[in-house]
Amino acid sequence: MAYLEENEWMLLNEIAYNISFIYSPDDMRSEVLRWLKLLINYDGAIFSLVSDNGQVVHKSLGNGVKDDFVAEYDKKYMEENPLQWRISSGKSAAYRESNSISEESLLSSKFYKTFYAPNKFRYSAAMNIVFREDVLGLIAFYRTKENGDFADRDLFVLDQLQKHFAYRLNYEAKKGDTRYFYAKGYKERLCKQYGLTPREGELMDYAVKGLSNEEIAEIMSISVHTVKKHFHSLYSKMNVKNRVQMLQCLPLSTDKINFDEL
Repeated sequence: MAYLEENEWMLLNEIAYNISFIYSPDDMRSEVLRWLKLLINYDGAIFSLVSDNGQVVHKSLGNGVKDDFVAEYDKKYMEENPLQWRISSGKSAAYRESNSISEESLLSSKFYKTFYAPNKFRYSAAMNIVFREDVLGLIAFYRTKENGDFADRDLFVLDQLQKHFAYRLNYEAKKGDTRYFYAKGYKERLCKQYGLTPREGELMDYAVKGLSNEEIAEIMSISVHTVKKHFHSLYSKMNVKNRVQMLQCLPLSTDKINFDEL
């Protein structure tokens, strides 16, 4: 179904690109909320991280919601929100609250009284961000009664971005765990595949571990400028533009590795 115009598809593609391109995960979340307002008309939005098998909502960032309410959101969402079961379900599809809970149940809930009402919100749409059955994030949008409920088109926009969000948040969650990216012998195969020098292979290791350019420079006893030059060469060989895209070239788990080729 053609929910989007051509210019809106272009904007959606730009958002998808920035999910990977913006290096800081917090900056990425904040910027994506700002950009999504051009596609999804909302009065407030919150982008949360989820951990402990879908039991904890934390490190939330908001747009159109005051910081004190965002902080309370982390504390009370799983305890007071009648839709918290949606996270535990492990389903990634975007959804409207009005399809999941009766108006009477919502209005009588504690979360409505402590979060919705003070912000004059009445309707919400949300999406769990799921990677291989692991819930990693929650993005939720809110509207006032005057602006009406969210439409199928809004859910469609979110569904187009699910995999982009899932991959990025999964990388951030696993960053630093080299075993997650490398099977025995696979690093050597990658270096051979892309024609990386031993030093570039060393930098790739440090990037997987999540070290900054400054930390890498100190370990390797070289300047930050030299580190950047090495990364520029590495990116060129791997045909990527930044670290996130580079790490997307690596195997995300052992089920993507062809051990017969090692």
